[in-house]
Amino acid sequence: MQVAQRISILVVDDDPIVLALLVEILSSKGYLVKTASTAFQARSSLERWIPDIILLDRGLPDVEGVEFIKEIRAKQQCSTLPVLFITARKATKDKVEGLRSGADDYLAKPFAQEELLARVEVLLRRSQLPPEPPKLFQAHGLMVDMVSHKVTLGDRELKLSATCFELLVAFMEKPGHVLSRNFLLERVWGFDRDVEMTSKAVDMAVSRMRASLGAWGGLHIVAVDSYGYRLAPEEE
Repeated sequence: MQVAQRISILVVDDDPIVLALLVEILSSKGYLVKTASTAFQARSSLERWIPDIILLDRGLPDVEGVEFIKEIRAKQQCSTLPVLFITARKATKDKVEGLRSGADDYLAKPFAQEELLARVEVLLRRSQLPPEPPKLFQAHGLMVDMVSHKVTLGDRELKLSATCFELLVAFMEKPGHVLSRNFLLERVWGFDRDVEMTSKAVDMAVSRMRASLGAWGGLHIVAVDSYGYRLAPEEE
């Protein structure tokens, strides 16, 4: 499978034969590959350029791979960078040590080309997952905590039903966006209903939520005729 975009890989290995093999395999699949044969060279590369993934040998001539990966992780821009150890050390204790040091995966030499590519693809796929949704929403003194399911307005905790809580979160996730009744029904209740039931369910829930929020300065929920609702500035 050819890679659509030029995903970049830094390969760090002091064995020229292994290095050449990795470059050949990865380049043939469309990856942009840069190499280093020492930790010093890899360190210099990372100062100028951050790859999408690092393939790292444990037996480097100047630094043990386990120590070097800790150094990599200490760099803010590399803290979540996927790192795959490729090493001749096959013992379970070596694998455990490598993974605990900060590696995302561990592949023993000699390796099959298909397995190498599969592991690289998996690590890249994981790294490209969307970030976790925020756990806390705040606006004009109102705070919604997704972990504790608490809503506070200033120093006062508001008691919302489960439906009103989920409805409020939907608005806080998309401030200023017009949210249709159908969208809200699916987002909050999790299934479709006909138009009449949608209007009743959403409109009643919004009314209850407004009553629970009371005078919430700065923002309010406004109705958009024949469509839905929007979280908007108070001056509107």
